[in-house]
Amino acid sequence: MSAPAPLGVKALFKEVLSTKSGKLSLIILIVIASLAIMVPIYAGPEVIRRWNNPRAWENQPTCAAPEWVDFFLGIRSCRNTYIGSEEFFKYNKTIGGGVYKLIVLRTDISYDYDTFPNIWDGFRLSITINTTQNMFVEIRWVRPDERVVVLWSDVVYSSAPLTFLATHPDIRAATSAFIYNTTGVYVEPDKTFPQIALFAKAGPNMNDPDKAEVLKGKYRLVISAVVYGEGDVNASFLIYGRVFGLAGTDNLRRDIMIGILWGAPIALAFGLSASLILSFVHAFFGITAGWFGGRVDEFIQRLTEVFMIIPVLPILILISYIWTTIYLKTMPIWMVIVILIALSPVGGGTLTVRSLTLQIKEEQYILATIAYGAGSRRIIFRHIFPRVTPYMIVGIVSAVPSYIFLEAALSILGLGDPTLPTWGKILSDAYNAKALYIGWWWWILVPTFFIAVTAFAFALLGYALDKIVNPRLREM
Repeated sequence: MSAPAPLGVKALFKEVLSTKSGKLSLIILIVIASLAIMVPIYAGPEVIRRWNNPRAWENQPTCAAPEWVDFFLGIRSCRNTYIGSEEFFKYNKTIGGGVYKLIVLRTDISYDYDTFPNIWDGFRLSITINTTQNMFVEIRWVRPDERVVVLWSDVVYSSAPLTFLATHPDIRAATSAFIYNTTGVYVEPDKTFPQIALFAKAGPNMNDPDKAEVLKGKYRLVISAVVYGEGDVNASFLIYGRVFGLAGTDNLRRDIMIGILWGAPIALAFGLSASLILSFVHAFFGITAGWFGGRVDEFIQRLTEVFMIIPVLPILILISYIWTTIYLKTMPIWMVIVILIALSPVGGGTLTVRSLTLQIKEEQYILATIAYGAGSRRIIFRHIFPRVTPYMIVGIVSAVPSYIFLEAALSILGLGDPTLPTWGKILSDAYNAKALYIGWWWWILVPTFFIAVTAFAFALLGYALDKIVNPRLREM
């Protein structure tokens, strides 16, 4: 003997909380909803407006792994180390009878990491110059083993800022000379790794990213400038880390965690909106078919059979492609929901609700309502809809994962909204950058994990609801 299904939404969810699967699913969904709430705290709307602007992320490392990987590897990887202009010790001295001024900027860097700086970026040295005359500038790198490397020296003819990355040709040339003077082995400048050799123990493998050993200790960066008159020099130095944040970064230096946080409300909003709207549309046609019967019922049933065999995804891809061709931009995410409604106004839920309506319309209180002169509209919306709502909720919850997967599939195919950092768009960017082959596993694993966990939570909740509502699965 089966227990009667709860009639109200409140009673339905009370039953859900009494099951283990229901409790687990709700806990997962609360965590995901919390991520959506955290968005304004971790990254406000202005961050999203800068999402596709590479210059907005230039202080973050390229393709850095999440910081928590150190826990599993048992090491302490290099992290971003920024030294602002105020942290440089500045020394001024008048020379040449008061005509010139010697400015020395110096900073010490304690490097106690087990890995080298980011292999793609290395470091960035920025020098700002304030002068109307020529200026001589020299940059020296002093290692813990007291070896000195002259990274760059030249006469500057303008006040334009100087920026040196580890991949700068002059830095590579200076590193090549340093390797030759230290080991006697000549390495072509374009084959040097300054972010490795300058931080490595002296030896034949100091330029090999796989064999070089980290030289820990205190490094010193010294910038000397001879300025005419009242000129001035300031500098900042950034060592890019091998690890960054909770989810790492991508090839545009963007913090993937920001995309994950913003992807949570987008995924939930899209999945719930599409499922909710389509479920109510399907339920409306199902109630209409069951209540009116006759030709109306026959027409809706035949229409349902036709729409159930229409391949929605290929048609949606075709429409997205045509939209992109005509308007020269990708289709907005809200338009996807509109097209889904147009492509599937009826479906399997329509037939389920129709069968439920056929049973409900024969119950005594419905017959009494008709006898009192109530119209079809009142009966449908006041009496039948509340009765089928628990069954609709099961369909709504169970359909959410499919719409989340649909958005991810469209984004991976390049048909999603490029302005939004959705989970699918993050996977699309990873696919285009060949992250799987290069070894940037976090770029794929983190968004995939959240998609899978969200889908699992809704599927688990749908199972718990179905177990309560479905007479064949209901327990005492």
